[in-house]
Amino acid sequence: MSLNLQLAQWCADRTLTFPDSAVRAAQTAITDVVGCLLGGRRDAAVVNASQAFPFEGGSASAVTHAAPIGATWAALINGCAAHALDFDDNFFPAVTHASASLVPALLALGEEIEATPADVVRAYIVGLEVEAQIGKQVNPSHYAAGWHATSTIGTIGVAAACAVLMQLDTDGIGQALSVATSLAGGSKCQFGSMVKPLHAGFAAMHGIMAARLAAAGITGAQDTLLGTWSFAELFAGQGQAGSPLPQLFPEVPLAIETYGLVAKLYPSCMSSHLGIDALLELRRRGGFEVARIERVDVHLPAFMVANLRYPCPQTPSEARFSMNYCAAVTLLEGAPQMAHFSAQALARQDIQHLMPRVHRHVRATTPEVAALPWGGDCMARITLDDERVLDTCWTYPKGCSRNPLTAEEQWRKFNDCATGNLDDQAIRPLFEALSGFSGLPTLSPITTRLRLQP
Repeated sequence: MSLNLQLAQWCADRTLTFPDSAVRAAQTAITDVVGCLLGGRRDAAVVNASQAFPFEGGSASAVTHAAPIGATWAALINGCAAHALDFDDNFFPAVTHASASLVPALLALGEEIEATPADVVRAYIVGLEVEAQIGKQVNPSHYAAGWHATSTIGTIGVAAACAVLMQLDTDGIGQALSVATSLAGGSKCQFGSMVKPLHAGFAAMHGIMAARLAAAGITGAQDTLLGTWSFAELFAGQGQAGSPLPQLFPEVPLAIETYGLVAKLYPSCMSSHLGIDALLELRRRGGFEVARIERVDVHLPAFMVANLRYPCPQTPSEARFSMNYCAAVTLLEGAPQMAHFSAQALARQDIQHLMPRVHRHVRATTPEVAALPWGGDCMARITLDDERVLDTCWTYPKGCSRNPLTAEEQWRKFNDCATGNLDDQAIRPLFEALSGFSGLPTLSPITTRLRLQP
């Protein structure tokens, strides 16, 4: 049996009943990314993308439009918005920003076909599972080779989720997977540019396209994931042998419960978060003044160092991918907030003075630590002008299952993202509605709030 067929059969099995714990985890993730989506509404990439095409007609909500538009276009815009602040969650082992593409696609398509929130939750869980299983086949070499998995693996996962939402059968879901494999693409060289958040939008848009093309009768090769000329062979870099065909729920727990999603508390590249956490711990311990710092050394896994590619960022987008910038902000002010990623903050003299003192290093990790879903830990060291040295190690990033966001942190993040992008009186009701998302009778209480208010 091919991996395509195995996944398609599993996705099509509507007799499977997912645990309540998985549904709750999905609702939490959907709530988080809707907040991120609202927060990204005014980002330049989102605004520019919304002006690129004539978007008249349709029944799906987009954050840049007061009137509904077509689902594929709404998915593109909302996916870009969800990822614009780099505040959305991470999902391992796919190494994707899964929710930023799955949720915009499923909400847009769901509006168009009048799916229920419960249907969306089920499709979301299925999409995560498909991404996890493909990720286990091709990572870490796929990601290390420079592919942005959000728009490669993510496209295939979104296609599976959309096909499930459309209630396609095994053959239809298999064809959607096949089409999606030919739509996958996107390089990490775009990190720090406007195209990076568009990768989530592309995955959302292409996932809908793949499912619709399959539903319309488009057929393709049925062994596109493993084998000769397959996704695994072409996209996995050098020397990737792949894994055996996976066991799937109910034989083993769902990926959403095994791996979970890492929700972010800081609006920057996930690769910076262990460093931020470690420096926050040193700041909490105290005993030093920032003015007396001679140097800051942050030791991280090689792929994290590579992702944080801007030691001297010139734009707020580049600052999200700068350990130097994130470290300077953390030491001066504490946890980075959305306001720190602005042209005004980037120009601050105290931040500019501290950034050159921050040095990144590749950290050798033990096999046990390297096997963690995020691929390693961090050691941070501060050297003061009196030769004192302060250091600490950090293993579990804020937002992971071992170090989760509190209920108050979840609400504060959502409120921060929504403030200024939604009527103040509507923010708390929307958050509470999302918290019981799967029990809502229709999507409209959520999706109509996404539209640009007159």
